Amino acid sequence: HTFSIKQFHTGDSYVICNSYKPDPSKPKLAHDVHIWIGDESSQDEYGTAAYKMTELDDKLGGIAVHHREVQHHESEKFVSYFHRKMLTYLPGGVESGFTHVEANVEEPHLYHVKGTRKGLILKQEPLRRDSMNGGDVFILVAGEEKVWLWVGAESNKDEKAKGLEVARDYCKHGSVVTLDQGVNDGETEAADFWKYMPASVSTVGPFKKKIKVQEADGKDEKVSYFTPLLFQLPSSTNGSSKKVATAKMTTVGALQLPKFKRSELKPKNGYILDTGFHIYIWLGNEAPATLKNNAVLHSTV
Repeated sequence: HTFSIKQFHTGDSYVICNSYKPDPSKPKLAHDVHIWIGDESSQDEYGTAAYKMTELDDKLGGIAVHHREVQHHESEKFVSYFHRKMLTYLPGGVESGFTHVEANVEEPHLYHVKGTRKGLILKQEPLRRDSMNGGDVFILVAGEEKVWLWVGAESNKDEKAKGLEVARDYCKHGSVVTLDQGVNDGETEAADFWKYMPASVSTVGPFKKKIKVQEADGKDEKVSYFTPLLFQLPSSTNGSSKKVATAKMTTVGALQLPKFKRSELKPKNGYILDTGFHIYIWLGNEAPATLKNNAVLHSTV
């Protein structure tokens, strides 16, 4: 399925269910239920979403696969549900009474495009020069006829392509102005763009602080290898998970891959598998209901 709604408020949590037929020729349905947690979502909202996910699974016969999605770290499966694999983050939430304001000359919007072809995000950023960095693509919208695409020198081709696509969607009249960092984005030649993001901001009294476009983080090569870990879930709400196994490197064909023994999984227990990139929850078919209800909450610890 492709969901038409793709805007998420950072102050909220959401429950999303995708039902499909594994075999189109048969009536049996399978279900993936996701909870999405905004950066500013409260613990109460997150806890309610986790409870509602379990409640929905019960109504579906207990056969749904549960997924926990965190803002900026969504799974490829989750992103694939949305048109053009694009998610949009908006500030606030239902409780905050946030009201969306269309971009215009008086209130322009700055959008940040980041990711790869596997999944891209579109996030609204504060209208400041230091919100930008040389590793990504940014879109400045000051009305339907005033749209700029600023391309960081170290941004990738997927961000550039998606950024142009989105900028064109915003630009209803005229053409998108493309600015390449270090090529044609100088203070003078791109004055209409930079006037919305001055090089300094007020601090205390008459004093001002100089700000500038940030450098790309360049941390990709510094990421160290993470050995997957297996934790057993506690049976009570106030309990804590305990580590029961560490993956062992095993030869599979010509590769060395981290593996666990399947015998580690007991039908009366629940487990968390931490791969370093994703958290998986495994529930035995004899696990008690209380353990199932608290499983997702414990995965945040």
